Amino acid sequence: PPLQANKMRGVVVEEGKCVVREVPEPVLAGEGQLLIDVRATAINRLDTMQRRGVAKPPAGASEILGLEVAGVVRESRSPSFSAGDEVLALVTGGAYATTCVAEASAVMKKPEKLSFPRAASIPEVWLTAFQLLFVIANVKAGDNVLIHAAASGVGCAAIQLAKDAGATVYATASSRRKVDFALSLGADHGVVVPRGSQQGFFRFQKKEDAKMDVILDCVGSPYAKANLASAAVDSTWVLYSLLGGGDLLDDLPKTFLGTLMAKRVSLKGTLLRGRSTQYKADLVAKLLAKSVLDKINDDTFSLVVDTTFTGLDQAQAAHDYMESNANLGKIVIDLQGELTTQSNNREL
Repeated sequence: PPLQANKMRGVVVEEGKCVVREVPEPVLAGEGQLLIDVRATAINRLDTMQRRGVAKPPAGASEILGLEVAGVVRESRSPSFSAGDEVLALVTGGAYATTCVAEASAVMKKPEKLSFPRAASIPEVWLTAFQLLFVIANVKAGDNVLIHAAASGVGCAAIQLAKDAGATVYATASSRRKVDFALSLGADHGVVVPRGSQQGFFRFQKKEDAKMDVILDCVGSPYAKANLASAAVDSTWVLYSLLGGGDLLDDLPKTFLGTLMAKRVSLKGTLLRGRSTQYKADLVAKLLAKSVLDKINDDTFSLVVDTTFTGLDQAQAAHDYMESNANLGKIVIDLQGELTTQSNNREL
């Protein structure tokens, strides 16, 4: 049915599932914001965790799911953007909808050659990977960088960014198919670590006999002992999710802090979603200054989109697919068919 004036379609959580509802369109609350007609969005692990009640959105964030969009500016309160600009944006919520508000400082112009679905795959994972490597870990040429979940969206971006910086990349993933894919993106070494097992990682260490200067860890508990064993003196271990839990297992609690101190390992935890507007603005500026978007546009870096679902009604199916852990890279939702009806029912 046609939408009421000033209404839109958006995905909210009801009884642990993604449900499409007719909800009020957002409005701009202040200067420096953009109203974007969304052409595509992408799925992130944090979205599935929010849907399951495991992760809570920051105070003031939209109840509508989603952290990144690509679309067309409808209204701008920023001198940097105008109505009609094609953009991609990092948002704190509200992306699974036909219209979304974004802070202009977290918005980038969409390269003309990129489709909206491919552009939507960029903001969250490339900004996260860039932040982990260069803002937090200060990766430099010659470093050994260990990337867990290397075939995830963040993993695929991190491999390419680390290699571009001159690092040697060690990749772990849960299947041979995923490890081979990580190697195809440029990882120098890879090993299969079966889900829930630490043994594959230890064999990897014995085989390669290398110590890691930087560890990017989204798993947590199951890999903690192996991470500590593999960490070089004065290394940086960046923890950016706890997909495997947060407990220290077996006898590790007895030796963890002592070993961490003896090796002078910097253990740094980070989350991007709850960061300040200024932090995200600085991060976007740094990413653009390093020509990351240009390198995506000229195919120096590869965008890895596993599957594109069509329409917001497929949001739960997209979540189910992510939770199957079968994907290589990003999962996207194409909304381009959603907007025709929407535009015909907008109050002018």
